[in-house]
Formats: sequence, structure tokens, C-alpha cells
Amino acid sequence: MESTRTANEETSIALRPRFLGAVGERVFSLQFSPGGAVRGHIVYLPPFAEEMNRCRTAVAAQARAFAAQGYACTLLDFYGTGDSDGLLEDASLQRWHENIHATLESLQADTEAPLILWGLRLGALIALDFAARGGHPVSGIILWQPVTGAALFVNQMLRQRIAMLSMRGLPAEKTGDIRARLAQGERVEIAGYTVSGQLVDDLEAIDMAGMRNLCSGRIHWIEHVMEPGREPGPASRKAIADLESRDNTIDTHTFTGAQIWQVANREPAADLIAVTSGLSL
Repeated sequence: MESTRTANEETSIALRPRFLGAVGERVFSLQFSPGGAVRGHIVYLPPFAEEMNRCRTAVAAQARAFAAQGYACTLLDFYGTGDSDGLLEDASLQRWHENIHATLESLQADTEAPLILWGLRLGALIALDFAARGGHPVSGIILWQPVTGAALFVNQMLRQRIAMLSMRGLPAEKTGDIRARLAQGERVEIAGYTVSGQLVDDLEAIDMAGMRNLCSGRIHWIEHVMEPGREPGPASRKAIADLESRDNTIDTHTFTGAQIWQVANREPAADLIAVTSGLSL
């Protein structure tokens, strides 16, 4: 990603907090705006639960880097998360798609420019799902360590609850028990976050199969490896091959260093940011 911005433009990045929607339904976003003309809009879709908080430092640093290169980068908090209104237990994937749609509409009303979706972990999978529905033309997609299998991700969530119950000495549950409670309309706490069966079902239903022509440009798949030069893992390679077989152009990139979505301390993620800032968008 080449930049011809001047030093003054790079130091004049503005932060623009914004709420969209009526009170009780408001969705919060924070835009990092460039000092000059806008080359494009980059909209960030966050990961799930505590991963969102762990990654804030690195995400803000990347957003600032995008703005320095002339992109208006908007960080979105889904309904029921972050600084947006509502409770996570009342959220649904459809509601989150509506959040994305409203954000994109407001950005294009401000400045018409190409749209790039940027997602991290579950947010990356949601970015692909949103693009697959075709509600907005997307010129490019940036994926940070994308979740490749929604069903596996949900099972990992449920296992976190099982582990929590064990650590607290509470009555044990199996994943089937948790699913039954959710199916009956109960709200269940998982890793400190209360979720509904609706959201769990929505997330589990996301399927990369059939996702065709997701954007007019390239999908940049960026994945952590333990050593430079290694390939992404087998699940990612399979997902990439499946997407490429459906007329999607994917560039694969790797980075080393901290796995920011896993560590409690907020890490700077210098290698990840360097790789991302060097993309050709």
C-alpha cells in the first residue's frame, strides 16, 4: 500500500466518535480520518467477547496507520458490545448486519469512496458473510486471523463455559446440556458474557461454502505463524482453496509475534501492522 501523504497530513489525523440510531439502539463507531482527501473507507468488524478487548491497542494502531495512508478507517462496535447500546444477550447476526449496513450508508453519505471491510477473528467471518449477501459493493476485504469454521468456534465457546464451571466447583454440564438450555430460551453465561440461543444459532449457521464473488478486488488473508516462511494451517489452506474455487481472489500473508486475540496484555503487534500496512488495496 503506497502512500504519498505529506508529514502534515499524517499528523492531522482526526478522531471522530459517532452514534447511529435511536437511544437504546445506538451503535457506536470511532473513525480515524485522514488529513486530506479520502482514498477509501475501511470498516473494522471486531472479534467476539474478550478477544475484542484484547485487540483494541493493535486495532487502533492499525487504524491510525490506514488513516496516515489516506483511508478513513471506522471501528465499529456491534449492538450489545463495546460502547454501543443494548446487551449482548439481545444481539443477533441480523442485527449486526444491520449495524454494518447503517454504518456504510452513513459513510457513503459523508464521502463516496471505495469500501473495504476489515475483520478480526469472528469479525472476519462476519465480514465475509456480509459481503456474500451483496447488500453493498465491496472493493476489498482484509481478514486478520479469520475463524474458518463457525461450528467449531461455537463449540469452543461452549467448552469455555464447561471449563468455567469446573474451575468454580459448580455442577458439570456438557455441550449438549448448554445447547438444550439455549434452545429453551435461556440466556447462558460464557466466559463472562451472556448470550442467547438466537445469537449462537446465527453464528453457527455462517458457512463459507457458496461464498462467491465477494468483492471486486482482493481478499487479503493474514494469519499468524510461529516462524517466518511457514504456511497457514491446514484448515485455513482448505478454506482459502474453497473460496478461490468460487471466483474469489485471495492473497495470503503471514506474520509472527503476539497472537493478540489470546494474550491478556495488550500487545503492539508490530509485525502484523507492518504486513497489513504494506498491502496493495
